[in-house]
Amino acid sequence: VVEDAQLEHAVNVARVSSAENGTRDAAVLLICFGTGLKPVEITQLLVRDYMGADGKPLADSQLRPEIAFNGRPRPLAWVNRKLVNAIDAHLDERLQRGLGVTNRPAAYRGLDPESALLVSGRSGKGLKLTRVERDGVVSYRADQITALVRRLFAQAGIDGASANSGRRTLAVKLKRKGVDERHIGEILGMTSLKAIKALCEAEPVRISDLIKQAL
Repeated sequence: VVEDAQLEHAVNVARVSSAENGTRDAAVLLICFGTGLKPVEITQLLVRDYMGADGKPLADSQLRPEIAFNGRPRPLAWVNRKLVNAIDAHLDERLQRGLGVTNRPAAYRGLDPESALLVSGRSGKGLKLTRVERDGVVSYRADQITALVRRLFAQAGIDGASANSGRRTLAVKLKRKGVDERHIGEILGMTSLKAIKALCEAEPVRISDLIKQAL
């Protein structure tokens, strides 16, 4: 579980660690921890998954079933101001560099709606998936984004955090705020209450909380 101060520090380090990809990397971290999406889902996000043709972030939408890890759509709301600001900073930089733009500036802020949401500041290409074939069955892993997030946390001096920490952290934070497990499962795309409880119980004991209860 990554606490707010740790995440803020990692995001700030990400922004200044790369002239080409700083804004993208900051957006990657905040999407991981602000949406509960899995790395393979984040990698496949398109511009149209984030905004409408009017250029406004989608406040009430769904994750496309074709990119969802379980093949089922689930709620996806781009309403957190810190998260939206980080994505918009990346998209503004894309426009300035002419990455994935169209000749229709009035639609999707001039960006190609079918282009990846998160792209390289050098090539304009989206994050890659790794194809895996085992016993004739093909699947895909998000090795690039997984390695990226581990590196960003390592640069920030935070050990053990990963892209998958985002789902666990979001579940724990929602549980702390009193959100019931059914709604947590709806956000994360999980149906097993046992699995949801196990995810929420991953919260470490915080010494400060114990001290508060001492007197």
